[in-house]
Amino acid sequence: MRCGPDGVSGVELAKRLGCSRAAIHRHVSALRGAGVAIDGTGTGYRLASASDPVSSSIVEAGLQPPILGPVRWTAETGSTNDDAAAAARAGAVEGLVIGADLQTAGRGRRGREWTADPGDALLFSVVLRPRSSIADAGVIPLLVAVAVCDALGPNAGLIWPNDIVIADTKVCGVLCEVSGDESGIAWVVAGIGLNVRRAPELSGSRWTAGALAQHGETRTRGQLLVSVLNALGERYSEWRAKGPEPLLEAYRTRDLLRGREVRIQIGSEHVTGVADGLDERGCLMVRTAQGVRVLSSGEVTKRAADG
Repeated sequence: MRCGPDGVSGVELAKRLGCSRAAIHRHVSALRGAGVAIDGTGTGYRLASASDPVSSSIVEAGLQPPILGPVRWTAETGSTNDDAAAAARAGAVEGLVIGADLQTAGRGRRGREWTADPGDALLFSVVLRPRSSIADAGVIPLLVAVAVCDALGPNAGLIWPNDIVIADTKVCGVLCEVSGDESGIAWVVAGIGLNVRRAPELSGSRWTAGALAQHGETRTRGQLLVSVLNALGERYSEWRAKGPEPLLEAYRTRDLLRGREVRIQIGSEHVTGVADGLDERGCLMVRTAQGVRVLSSGEVTKRAADG
């Protein structure tokens, strides 16, 4: 089987492998179930992209301890966040992971389009049920971002609230969606898009996109998924047991904004000043000419080094 426009027929595969066409069909179905993106074309089967498959069973076996899981992986979907949210509304267990090689309706923060070619990125969403106050919702995106940095190593830094950057290129974005009310959080879907092989174009973003491969990363997508899920499980358990302070301290060690002049967009408003780190709730403090502003949401549109 090969990548490219032409496939290999079931007859040809059966002849080469010395088995029946029915056996070829069964094996192709099993490979698809393991996360290998295989297209069925008019001329046969072909790999949808250079093979770096994600196997749900192998990933689940690597989770230590298995706080998160099960893992459901598919070749293509509209949006893993939408799929995970639907599963959460239907009563899915905490820890469910839904991922895909290709998203046709992926999105980032502020509804921006997020695209990547099949196999180039690690695209997945996790269902969490923290059973905590709705006031804690703002901490969860920071938790996810810190966990991704834990998995990527010491070169990964953070741009508030949850952009992961290596060597001034954005390699990962996080999109968390929360359902809850005054009685507490019902569920959270934490979506992660991690550029592994190649960097996509970032629609409407000031960032230069980067990919882990250009920074020397050699792990497969499956290995990276195991690393991220293990780190996320550890940070999530720590937060539930000890509260936000250990998490916020870890965030501060990777904070790339503190002490730098920034401009933050909040809807139609822009706040300009010097970033002064996070408060005890994970909000960004900015020293402005009018005093300290404490921001619970917003987007960094400029840093001093950007000119």
